[in-house]
Amino acid sequence: MRFLITGGHGMLGGDMAREIAAVPGLTVANPGKHDLDVRDGAAMRAAVGHAENGWLVHCAAMVNVEGCARDPEGARATIVDGTVEAIGLAKAAGARLFYPQTFLTHDGRSNPISETEDQRPLSLYGELKLEAQNRIEDAFGEDALIVVMAGFFGGEAADKNFVGRIIPAMHAAIQRGEREFEVGDRVWQPTWTRDLALNSLHLMLAGCRGRYQMACHGEASFAELAHEIVCALGWQDRLRVVPVDAASVAGNELGRRPDRAVLSCDRLKTERLDLQRDWRATLHAYLRHPHFDQFRFS
Repeated sequence: MRFLITGGHGMLGGDMAREIAAVPGLTVANPGKHDLDVRDGAAMRAAVGHAENGWLVHCAAMVNVEGCARDPEGARATIVDGTVEAIGLAKAAGARLFYPQTFLTHDGRSNPISETEDQRPLSLYGELKLEAQNRIEDAFGEDALIVVMAGFFGGEAADKNFVGRIIPAMHAAIQRGEREFEVGDRVWQPTWTRDLALNSLHLMLAGCRGRYQMACHGEASFAELAHEIVCALGWQDRLRVVPVDAASVAGNELGRRPDRAVLSCDRLKTERLDLQRDWRATLHAYLRHPHFDQFRFS
């Protein structure tokens, strides 16, 4: 079975490629954004053979709320227009389409967020991702596999999300002699891309269809997660995380986010397809990677 991953060098795409490559009988092509530009129709058509009668795993996107707000035209070209090209590629290849969706298509008005709840994004990023999802569902109906994922960490040096950004910032604060570090109390489900990739592949190989939610077991505020990072990297005697109200942080953001967003993941659990783990265990496992040794103090 053939798999083609767009955005194959990104946080999720890279782990998807590793999980697929580890299974005998599966072949995977995972070009990065510089190797396969999803906005380029000719390049996408030339890649059809990599997904023939298999799967197109469409990870490519501008995964950046602030970046989308700064460059709405570029964001639309990548997220929506790129998805239109992905739909065309999948149809030409006779492939099924897997689409990882963001939890930021929801506004967090009610928690846990039901799988039947209307998606009401607060940011342009969420709006564009929802439009892309609608294009996929219009083209393939229930045959597409769409997984709404919690906010994630992963990819070590490629990690551009909260964990990847906060570690060097806290490390720099320690080096400046600071003893306290303020972090907002917004609540989410920090989930390892490795777990998301493995669980997603499990769904694809099981022939699943329609829409699922996927997140780690448990939930945490950003401040709680930052505190756990302090513990994992051995900074307890050097830095204390001070929780602050999410509203005080939101004022510096270009795109709105829900203050609390917890996915129910009911379908995954009911169908006994949930391979997720507790967020603390996975965070500690992730931070044992040699990449993070540069942030430890002897």
